[in-house]
Amino acid sequence: MNKKLTVAIQGGIASFHDLAAREYFSDQSVQPVVCRSFKQVIEAIVQKSADYGLMAIENSLVGSILPNYSLLHSYPVTIVGESYLAIHHQLIAIPGQRLQDIKIVRSHPMALQQCSDFLEAHPYLQPIEWEDTAESAREIAEKKQKGIAAIASDLAAKIYHLDVLAADIENLELNYTRFFVLQQKNQTDKHQGNKASISVQLLHRVGALADALEIFRKHQLNLTLIQSIPIPGKPNHYRFQIDVEWQNFKDFQQAVSEGKNYMREFHILGIYNKATLIL
Repeated sequence: MNKKLTVAIQGGIASFHDLAAREYFSDQSVQPVVCRSFKQVIEAIVQKSADYGLMAIENSLVGSILPNYSLLHSYPVTIVGESYLAIHHQLIAIPGQRLQDIKIVRSHPMALQQCSDFLEAHPYLQPIEWEDTAESAREIAEKKQKGIAAIASDLAAKIYHLDVLAADIENLELNYTRFFVLQQKNQTDKHQGNKASISVQLLHRVGALADALEIFRKHQLNLTLIQSIPIPGKPNHYRFQIDVEWQNFKDFQQAVSEGKNYMREFHILGIYNKATLIL
């Protein structure tokens, strides 16, 4: 019997991280390693209690998850893949209830943000932040809690035998989350692909950002993301998270070699194959 691949996820079974892991590793047998926080996901990889980890990094409705970039910079992990998952939120509760019977809605803060229009349209629903979408659903089912609903996935409703009181309640139909697939960093590993995530700190001089971007343009790299990230403990100091794609790996290598001479810090967070976003 083949050994199951262990994958650290933030949240419980039927969470969106769980769904993303099932989809990304669809050709392998996966054993989820349930973690309560993104930091625990990273630590599971570093401590070798998980082969891989999945970490949400941005959502199309609420933007980038900035603290996760700091985690990537602080721990010896590397990005080896990415995945896009369409996110559809369901309002679910124990059977036999109607929407007007619900007083409290619990879910992860990100899920509540992504469903803010629905919650505002039903002001009698009190949103309560919970550590996870699926874990909120599980607790409601196990304790048979009336008057309380969870915002979670279709799979959570099926696994925990809950009714869907309102379907697809996200603010916009086109709602997706991008996940990084992480692995422990090994200095001997040489990952190749057609996309990279890098973290840079620029020199403090006029035109430093323009000069950095010109290096990427000169070597025919396509920038797909540039995000400023505050450096913890250093007010008014920032790193830039940059994602680039290329047709020829040598173009990226040349840009890296040249770019390091123009920047205070230059870190490659991972080289991987870009994922296809299916709209």
